[in-house]
Amino acid sequence: MISIKHEDFSSNYDLFVKLCDITSEPLRLTKEGSPDLVVMNAEAFERRKKMLDLREKLLKINEDDSLSAKGISLDELGKYIEEVEKEST
Repeated sequence: MISIKHEDFSSNYDLFVKLCDITSEPLRLTKEGSPDLVVMNAEAFERRKKMLDLREKLLKINEDDSLSAKGISLDELGKYIEEVEKEST
């Protein structure tokens, strides 16, 4: 993750927006040498959120003794994976 002084971010906003678009990586903003905020573009955030949701569901299935337990069904998981893959391409 790239670290940027918040003053540099403010004065070069458009440049860092382009950097976020190109890399799809978050930027760590620092203030007085300490980490302050992390920013990323909305598309990359949504993609990461879906991947984290998927990981959480997979971990839930792993914890359950069976797929039919209170977690997510195999069909629901398959549909969710397909949705994430479509958005990643």
